[in-house]
Amino acid sequence: MSGYIEEQERIGQRVRRQRLSVGMTQADLAASLGRTQGWVSKLEKGRIELDRAGLINAVAAALHCHPNTLIERPYSGGGAETKWQVSAASIIRELRRYDLAPVFDGTPRPSEVLWHDMKRLLRLRDAAADAAVLKELPDMLREARALAEASTGHEREEAFAIYAVACKFAHTAAHALGHPELVAMACERATWSAQLSGDPLMPAMALWMRMWDTWASADWDDALALGDKARQHRSRVRGRRPSRLAYVGRPAPAGRHLVRARRERCWLR
Repeated sequence: MSGYIEEQERIGQRVRRQRLSVGMTQADLAASLGRTQGWVSKLEKGRIELDRAGLINAVAAALHCHPNTLIERPYSGGGAETKWQVSAASIIRELRRYDLAPVFDGTPRPSEVLWHDMKRLLRLRDAAADAAVLKELPDMLREARALAEASTGHEREEAFAIYAVACKFAHTAAHALGHPELVAMACERATWSAQLSGDPLMPAMALWMRMWDTWASADWDDALALGDKARQHRSRVRGRRPSRLAYVGRPAPAGRHLVRARRERCWLR
């Protein structure tokens, strides 16, 4: 039993060492994982066991390292549970190329056909099939960007709206799986493409994404400001394009975040 405890303590020390090497505070790591700072503190002291592949993956992703860096033994979680990290890396490569000529073989399909494919991704998102969503997104981002490059007018705007929603799906999955770099980049690219979409609902979606991120990092005032801006945008499009609201997501969870943010801000003061 003492050997087991010592191993957990060593893993905790490696977590702390890796956290410090990437310049993160315990609060930063806690926010990335959706945990409390106390939980991170216990983890680093060896009082919490990294006993599941999903948890090991999440901590390693938040610390930008391979799971073996933390556990220092052959890692058996390299099957389906880690394939999403390969998909995430492909998505990041596409998002980094956002203002470059897209690399796409053939002719991109019309926006109507791409929206049909997005409905399938929407069902996967609603089923919390995050790894499956990430697997599909590199091709979708690439084709939407190619369509925007090859078209004009309304079709071009629709391509940017599809790109923005794809970023939203990546953002949601990255939060769930614990990939802070993808969270940040997906939010930035959603904001960029939303402005080019011609759809007034898309900027509201991008603002909700930014609000979610600032709330997760306990930036209450910023979260409140962004949430209020998002609600103002959304009120202008009430009743229009109801089918698009499903892609944006339900506003109720964000509204609860705002209520909590207001309570936390009052408590801190």
